[in-house]
Amino acid sequence: MKGFTLLSAVALTTVLSSVATAQKSVPSAGLNAEEARTVVLNQLPEIRHIDLSGDFQPASGANPYIYLQTMVARWSDAGTYAFSYAPFTNARTVGDDVVLMSSTPDPGAGYSTTTPVACLSGFTFAIAAVNPLPDPSSQGTLRLNIAFYPWNGLFGTAAAAPAIATESVDITFAPNTTTAVILVTLSAQNIQLPKAFWIAFEPDQINSNNVNLANIGPVISNSTPGSVSLLPGRGYFRSATPPTAFTTVTGGSVFTTIPQGSLYLALRGTHNFVGTIDMSALSSRAQPQDPLLFEFDTGTDAEKALRRNLVDVEVVNDSGTPFISRFSTYIDEKGQFTLPVSNAIASITIRRWDNGLAVTFNRPADGWSTDVCNPTTATAQMTFGDVNGDGIIDDADLLTVLFGFGNIE
Repeated sequence: MKGFTLLSAVALTTVLSSVATAQKSVPSAGLNAEEARTVVLNQLPEIRHIDLSGDFQPASGANPYIYLQTMVARWSDAGTYAFSYAPFTNARTVGDDVVLMSSTPDPGAGYSTTTPVACLSGFTFAIAAVNPLPDPSSQGTLRLNIAFYPWNGLFGTAAAAPAIATESVDITFAPNTTTAVILVTLSAQNIQLPKAFWIAFEPDQINSNNVNLANIGPVISNSTPGSVSLLPGRGYFRSATPPTAFTTVTGGSVFTTIPQGSLYLALRGTHNFVGTIDMSALSSRAQPQDPLLFEFDTGTDAEKALRRNLVDVEVVNDSGTPFISRFSTYIDEKGQFTLPVSNAIASITIRRWDNGLAVTFNRPADGWSTDVCNPTTATAQMTFGDVNGDGIIDDADLLTVLFGFGNIE
């Protein structure tokens, strides 16, 4: 059991201009839309970051992201800020499906629920609390049961039982708490994840005291960027009211409603290769930042910050007839990234979006690791000064600098 208390009621207070019921968008035919609550604020909500060790023992150091679903609403022209959340009304479970990148075949018959494609070392989720206390003079406690369930990736199928991992978290609200977004980070170690799975958040109605579940729930994101291939999430989170929730039905459950949107989730871990790009020689304004924090970083232009983390990937496959695959991904604040690779992959070249600089990681002599929890690791340093990214530092780079001398963004 892990818990924390929001100690400062004053710090959590924001100017609330309206709370409304809103629908994200019109769903596809045959899907049942679910209402989400939208909060419009005159200023950014107070953001609280809570880091907790999991019951699985904390992993050593922060691994790169294997999934990043964090973009929420932006400032409007009127200077207000809005975000939506899925309330825990009637103690319902709210869950989101995740599909990770891997070489697993197309799920015509369903993905394997037992073959690991990544190793989880920690995850962050966001909870919105909008006037969560029915009695503002007393503190309240929300206990969340969190579970990871394997899933075959097929529409309309159940999550498999038993759960891969479970955790309970207590969130205690101080008296007079009004509005806040709470980023909760939990650590884990060697939790092997299949390609597709569900994360379920279920309020414990017995052990949650003096909280209004209708005013508390997971924050909804806008489905970008998703897995390490920059593919967005599937775009549907789900909700169910007991006894149809995952944790109370043998063999799992199919959620009956499918709202559009994804939950604010960030998963850290490893595929079977982890690369680190050494950019310590760069000034701080040019170094990557933690992409989890872009949305709520009031001191940084999010678009300028994000471009430091976006990279193009060129993968050379030399099995049979050689070919090259290209896609985009993102690095974390340490310059780390992780990818699933097979031994058919001869090299991986990473090129930054903002300046064209590139590094290459070659296949080890004994091949890539096949253990997602003990991946092949490598570090490469970018050659700074190669302004045009052609792999050499020459007169062309000097001319580029000369003609751009004195210019600013």
